[in-house]
This record gives sequence, C-alpha cells and structure tokens, in this order.
Amino acid sequence: MSKPDNNPDTVQNESEHAHGSTDHSSGSSGRHSSHHASSSSAHHSSDSGHSSHHSSDGGHSSHHSSGSGHTSTHASDSEHTSRHSSGSRHSIESEHRRKLIQKYQVISEDDLPGTQSSDSGRKHHHRHHRRFSRRRRIRRALIIIISIPLALCLIAASTFAVLNLMGSRQLQKEIGGVEKNPFSVTYDEGKTVEYNGVTYTLNENIVTVAAIGMDREAFGLEDDKIGTAGQADFILIAALDLKSGLVSPILIPRDTMVDVDQYTTDGQYVGVERMQICLSFAYGDGGKTSSRNVLTSAQRVLYGIPVHLYGVLDLAGIPALNDAIGGVSVTLPEDYGDKSAGSRIMLHGTDAEKFVRSRDTQRMDSDTPRRARQIAYLNAYISKVTSAAIRDFGVVRNLYNTAMEYAFTNISLSRVTYMGTTLLQKGLNIADVTTLSGKLQPGDPYAEYILDEQAAFETVLHVFYTPAVSE
Repeated sequence: MSKPDNNPDTVQNESEHAHGSTDHSSGSSGRHSSHHASSSSAHHSSDSGHSSHHSSDGGHSSHHSSGSGHTSTHASDSEHTSRHSSGSRHSIESEHRRKLIQKYQVISEDDLPGTQSSDSGRKHHHRHHRRFSRRRRIRRALIIIISIPLALCLIAASTFAVLNLMGSRQLQKEIGGVEKNPFSVTYDEGKTVEYNGVTYTLNENIVTVAAIGMDREAFGLEDDKIGTAGQADFILIAALDLKSGLVSPILIPRDTMVDVDQYTTDGQYVGVERMQICLSFAYGDGGKTSSRNVLTSAQRVLYGIPVHLYGVLDLAGIPALNDAIGGVSVTLPEDYGDKSAGSRIMLHGTDAEKFVRSRDTQRMDSDTPRRARQIAYLNAYISKVTSAAIRDFGVVRNLYNTAMEYAFTNISLSRVTYMGTTLLQKGLNIADVTTLSGKLQPGDPYAEYILDEQAAFETVLHVFYTPAVSE
C-alpha cells in the first residue's frame, strides 16, 4: 500500500476524482432512461416521471423499472464512493493539519491551509503558505544573527580557556630559589633562607620574565667573530606574583659587571669572562643563544633565581608599540631638550624611540639619565596598557602581535593570556621599578657598574621571598 500524500493540492485532486466517479454513475443511468424516453416519444426528468409515463406498456415499464433499479444501484454505489472519498479526504486533511500544527505550532485551525474547499480556500492556503515562508525566513535569519556572535563568543571562550590551561601547565616547572651565597644559609635547594636571624620561604607563586631591549645597530657577526652579535641595552627582570597580582620590576643596569659565558657564532663554548652584562648578548647568534646567555648572566646577578622566560625587542620597534596605544604621556625625570624636569610631554613615533635610547656618550655616566627616562617611560606605558586591558584584554594580544614584528620570545600567546588575565583577576598592582644599587667607575675602556652585592641579595629576598610565620 502506498503512503498517503498529505499535500493539500493532492487532497483536492483526489476529492474531485471521487466526485467524477459519482457523475459517471449517474450519467449511465441517465443515458439508459433517455433511450426509453425516445422509444415512447416522451421526455422525463426523473426516475418517477419516467416510470409513470410508461405505465400502459407493462413490458416496457417492467424493463424501465429494471433500468431504474440499475440506476438506483449505481446511485447507491456512487453515494458509497462519495462517502468513502469524503472520509479519506477528511482523514488526510486531519493528518495534514496535525503535522502542520506540530511543525509550525499553529494555534488555530483557521490558520491552517486546506480547510476551505473553494477557490477562496486555495487562495487562503497560498497566502498562508507565503506567511509561513516569511515566518521561516525571519526565524532562520534571527537564528543566524543570534548564532554567529554566540558561536564567536563560545570559540573565544574555549580558546581563552585552552590558552589559560596551557599557560598554567607551561609555568609549573619554572620555580627555584637562590643558590649558596656569603650572606645567608640556604635549605631545600634555596627554598628556605636564614638571613640576619630571620627565616624566609620562597614564594612559589612567582613567575620571572626578562624584558630585553636589543640594539641591532651593533648586530653584525663580523666575519664570524665572537662578541659581535649586538648588545642588550635594557634588561628588566619582572617578578609576577600570580596569587596576589603584584608585579615587581627589577632593572639591571647595562654596565653591571658579571661573569659572562662566551660562545662562538655557531654555539661552541669558549670560556667565561667578567664583563658588562650588556655584552652577554653579543656572545651568541643574535637570537636564541644570545638571549639565553643574557638570562644566564641575569641569574648570576640574582643569586641563582631562575629566569626562563624572555622577550627580546629591537629598540627600533618602539615607535610601533608606542603608537599602537595612541602615544604615551611622560613626566620628565630630568631636563630633556628644551623641557625642564617635571614637565609632561606626549611622545609619538620616533620621538618615543629617541626618548628611551639617546644618551651623551661623552659622559661616563651617560646611561644613568637615560635609565631614568626609560623607567619613567616604562611606568607610563604600563599604566596606559593596564587601563586599556581592564576594559578589553584584546589590547594585550594586539600588542603581542605588533611586538612580534620587531621581537622574538619564548613566551607563547597561551602564557601571555594566562599570566595577563590571572594578574588582572587578582587586582593587578605594579610596584615601582627597583634599580639594583651599585657604584659606577671607569673601566678599560668602558664604564663599569659594580653591584652592592649585599643590597642586591636583600632585594632578591624582598621580591622573591616572604618571612616565615613563627609558631
């Protein structure tokens, strides 16, 4: 048995076909009666009239009577067919209405197409079909409009969650304490320190990151000669406390004297020599090995505190990063150009680069005033980025992408996302930059910055450790 067609047009056709069968049955009876009417030369319009007119002719009447019975039989069959067709149509239309109600949630049967059998009913069906089509299109458009931003939010949220998780896992093995030193007694691989009668414990929530400003003008690797890969003019160690949200920056002056490992340009170890920390970048490939050599030297300055993460920026990229946040307003720490100390200036483009790079090389302490400008600029820049990131963390990701045109790093976007969002959630608080104290003296041939080692050690204890709570 074939499956019923619930299409309202098909229902109408089947109904007309059923009525056609009834007309055919009546027509057969009519033709039979007309034949007898012509034989008796009398016209009749009904079965009763035909029977009365031929009452004198018994045989013929009998024959006609038989014919009337035949007609009656056909009429009865036609009526049965009509009732059957009407019932089928009613069943099909009911099923059709039920399915439409399920599909479109129609509230009233008056809203259903196919409930009228006339031409006006069919017109109503077509109008209603158009209404349904418009409703479907509007509903589909609304679903698309709502779904697209929702999908983007879900993708962003899931990406954000993945980056956070990846960043968290990547940082788990980068914790360590100070090494043996002449100022304290250390236990548990430097995680516990006794200094001046006080016990300190390592804050294992801290992640340490090195920000290195590279002078590419000195980059050359001249004839594969060692020590010609450029200099690290700016070295800042940032201690990020992911539990409290505190960021403690430590600036290591570029002329700080420290033991520096020496490598050839192809990575072969040559030896170690005491020199300015800025030159540790020169002994390497100008990229990864040079950066790691700076980290090794920085760890020696910090008495073994591990520094695994770094970002190296070509100072020529400062204009792009400066303008990416709409410029930076800085309060001058000293006289600069025709502006006196305390004045506030707005830096754009190359003016920002000049502000943090220029120095009077004729002065032995030329790096001292420049370092003060760098700190002032850094504080102003971080403050502006932080305010923007609180409103929209996408600012940080955009800066990361901009920096990558002028920088290289081992800090993945997942780590940046994890550290940045964690600090913001904890109430980001950036402490003043601490410059390791020391004394500048003439060298041969360049100036040398001699650290106050005990003061440097106390800075390490203050930033990376907390006094143990006595019981």
